[in-house]
Amino acid sequence: AFGMPASAPRDIVSFDIKAPTDEAKKVRVNVKQDIHGIISLSSAQMVEEIEEEAKPAEAGKEEAKAPEGEKPAEEKKKVKVKRTNLEYTLTRPMDWSQEEMTKANEQEVAMANNDRVVKETADMRNELESYIYDMRDKISSESQLGGYATSAEKEAFLAKNTEIENWLYEDGFDATKKVYAEKLGELKALGGPSEMRASEAKARPAATTALQQNIEKYKTWFSNAQGDEKYAHITDEEFTKCHAKCDEVSSWVYEMLDKQGSLAANADPAFKVVDINNKNIELTNLCSPVMHKPVPKKKEEPKEEAKKEEKPAEDAQPMDTEDAKPAEDAQ
Repeated sequence: AFGMPASAPRDIVSFDIKAPTDEAKKVRVNVKQDIHGIISLSSAQMVEEIEEEAKPAEAGKEEAKAPEGEKPAEEKKKVKVKRTNLEYTLTRPMDWSQEEMTKANEQEVAMANNDRVVKETADMRNELESYIYDMRDKISSESQLGGYATSAEKEAFLAKNTEIENWLYEDGFDATKKVYAEKLGELKALGGPSEMRASEAKARPAATTALQQNIEKYKTWFSNAQGDEKYAHITDEEFTKCHAKCDEVSSWVYEMLDKQGSLAANADPAFKVVDINNKNIELTNLCSPVMHKPVPKKKEEPKEEAKKEEKPAEDAQPMDTEDAKPAEDAQ
C-alpha cells in the first residue's frame, strides 16, 4: 500500500512508556503531529489522586462545636492530584539510518547533475541549429551579411554550414554538449568576420559623430574662455595642452575616415568603434578637468586687531596741605 514494498513495516511509530506495573495507574500522554505529518510524543505523566487526611487539632475543634447527642458532620476529604513525569522511548520502524540517507542524497545529486547535463546539451544543440539556419539566410542575402563577406568567405561558410547541418541530423543527433560547442565554434570562425564588419558599419557613424561633437564642444569653450575674466585662473599651458589634444584627436578621426572610405564593405575596418570610444575617453579625461577647474578661493588675510593706544597716566598733582598752625598762646 502507498507504493511501499510488501516487506515494509506497517507501524509508523511506537512509544514504550516506563510506568509502574504493580497496579493500574492513569497515564496521560501528549501526542503531536507537525506540518509534515510526523507524529511525536511530547510528554508522558502518571496521574494520581491522593486524599489528604484532616489534621488532629481541627478534628477535635469540630467535635466540640457539635450539639450534644448528635454526631458531628463528616468532613469532606481534600483530593490532591499528583503528576509524575515518566520516561519513554520512541521507535520508528521506517526511519532511515545515516548511511541510507547519505546514499539517497548522493543518488539525488547524481540525478540533478544528469538533468543539468541533459538540459545544457539540449540548449547547445538548439543554439547550433538556430545559428545554422539564421546565418545561412543572412550570408546569402546582400541586404544583410552578404555584402560584408567575400565570395571565398561565403563559399567556405556555406560549405561548412551544409556539412554540419547534415551531421546534426545524422551522426550528431545524440552528441555531447562539448561536441556541439566545437561545431558551433567552427561555424562562428567562418561567419564571425562578416558579422563583425556589419556590426562595426552600423555603430561607426554614431560613435564618430559623438567624438566630433565632443571635440567641437571643447574647442568652442576654450576659444571663448581665453578672453573671459571668469576663467583667468586657467593657465596658458593648460589651454595649449587641451587645444593640442583636440587637434590630435580630430586629425586621427579624419585620417581613419579617409582610410575607411577607401575600403570595401567586405574588408576588415581600418578602425573599430572601441577605438573611437577610447579616443573620446582620452579627450574627456584631459579637457574636462580644465573646463571645470574651480576658481581658487582668496586667501583671507588675518585681521589685525586695532592697537589700543594707551594714554600715559597723568602725574598726580600733589595736594597743597597747610600745616596746622600752632595754637595761640592763651592771653
